[in-house]
Amino acid sequence: MLGNIRFIGELAKCGILHESILHKCVQKLLEKKRHERVVDMSENIECLCSLLKVVGNLLDTPKAEGLMNQYFERMKVIRSRPGLPMRIRFMLEDVAVLREKKWKFHTAIDIAPVPKTIAEMRQQLPENQRIALIASEKSRSKSVQRQQQQHDSPPSSKSHRRRGGGGGGGNGPSKLQGGRRMPPQQPSAQRQPLPHATPPTSGSQQLPTASEPFFQKVDVVIQEKGKPAKKPERKVSKQDVVKLSDQLTEGWWKGMSIDEAVRVTKQSHSPSLMHIVVSKILKASVGTKAKREDGMGVVALFKALTSSSLLDENEFAKGYEDVLESSDEDERDAIADTGALAVIEGCVSLSCLAALFDAGKHYPIFVAILKRARTKQGDVWLKEVCGKRVQLKNTFPEELQIAEKIIEILEENDLLFLYPLLQNQSRLTKLMRQSKNPEEVSKWINDNVESDVRTSPDFCMVLGSSIFAQLATDDGNDAELLRTWKPLLLKYVDRKKNLQVIVLFSLQVHCHSRGFPKGLLLKMFRQLYEEDIIDEASFLAWKEDDRHEHPGKGKALFQVISWLDWLETAEEESTTDEDD
Repeated sequence: MLGNIRFIGELAKCGILHESILHKCVQKLLEKKRHERVVDMSENIECLCSLLKVVGNLLDTPKAEGLMNQYFERMKVIRSRPGLPMRIRFMLEDVAVLREKKWKFHTAIDIAPVPKTIAEMRQQLPENQRIALIASEKSRSKSVQRQQQQHDSPPSSKSHRRRGGGGGGGNGPSKLQGGRRMPPQQPSAQRQPLPHATPPTSGSQQLPTASEPFFQKVDVVIQEKGKPAKKPERKVSKQDVVKLSDQLTEGWWKGMSIDEAVRVTKQSHSPSLMHIVVSKILKASVGTKAKREDGMGVVALFKALTSSSLLDENEFAKGYEDVLESSDEDERDAIADTGALAVIEGCVSLSCLAALFDAGKHYPIFVAILKRARTKQGDVWLKEVCGKRVQLKNTFPEELQIAEKIIEILEENDLLFLYPLLQNQSRLTKLMRQSKNPEEVSKWINDNVESDVRTSPDFCMVLGSSIFAQLATDDGNDAELLRTWKPLLLKYVDRKKNLQVIVLFSLQVHCHSRGFPKGLLLKMFRQLYEEDIIDEASFLAWKEDDRHEHPGKGKALFQVISWLDWLETAEEESTTDEDD
């Protein structure tokens, strides 16, 4: 779109398009739309700024000054809108500044002067500074030359030569030279170069010679004095771990002790490959249903490896997943038993194990794990372990991720206590079917639901689902049912836009669970609107809400889109009448 807008501007600069077309383009890009998203507005504003930068000088004429003022007033309002990206805000400011400068771009570039030579810069200095600089450079040059000569001179300089011809062998007394007493020196014929150092023997050490760098010899000496370096440990390969798993699998069923198993594992331990050991042992345990004479299960071995820091929960989960992928239906009970015991013994957390069953994979093994853990440890322990870290809903297949079906499954397995909101929904639905009195239901809510939960979106979802669960499958008295529970809905969602949207989502999910009976959703939308339970703005907000946690949005929108378009048009007309 941005490229097309620039192309339109270039056509206008060539005189191919009339000014009126450009004004229509600007007005369309500045058009005020209800419930427009910031992303769409940002795209339009970016195109507007690009167009005005190209044709602003053509449009900003005395004849069209009034229109241009209106355009920039509107742009000023948009610029102050919260949530607008800073990039778009700066674009609007740049266009406003460009208009103030009569649409003249800063094309002139200040050309930097040509760099000057050192001689030219010296000529610009005062005379006294120039003389001092030259003297300083000469002095520094002499000093550098002197140091270079000393560095390049041979070791035997003139000052070190022996003076005089006598002496009998050159070991005579020291002589004065240059005011200093020099030590007796050996004749040049007797001075021999030092022999190269030979490797030191075990009982002696030699100092470095002049031909060897001192730091190299120091390294050698330190190495001789230090302790012998340890041999690098052999890296454990995958083949080693496979052999370890075979050894543990075979030895465990023959009565290998826990200590022996830990010792063998340490010899070929690789932290990132322990899932191979877990998978091998679990497959042998599940597939053959082998048992030790002492009755000790494989979880006791995994617990010992975990306590010895040889096995972490991620490696256990990885090996457990490998068993899940290759197991048959007949082996599900044994897999569930092992998983429950592993959680109880601390080999793996329940949240880490639950991740293996995301999106309903291997359903219903995770439900079986929870059921066995509850049997062994009780409700309180299991509820504490689950907490908020385990998203139980995500472990069900997509077609079962509906409140009514989850309630049915959890009630069947005595696990509904793990989902307090669904537990409340189940009780609330039963109460509404028994009693048609909103006051009695409201009293039950006040007694059983905490005050901060009553105002939450989750509770509004439960309330709406409980009410809509009583809708008839045919054209029964649905309107009368809605009038009956109207006071209860108004008590908790009245004039609260976000909660009203949640009620609409609960109706959407209910219709989705029933396969979208023909006309039911549209009829209930109209009834909620006519009874003044849900506001117009909430209906339109539900239309724009694209969250995916509530299934059936696409089909629901298809059934009510015409009515929502009518509602939006009617609301715009009423707003226009109020403005007039």
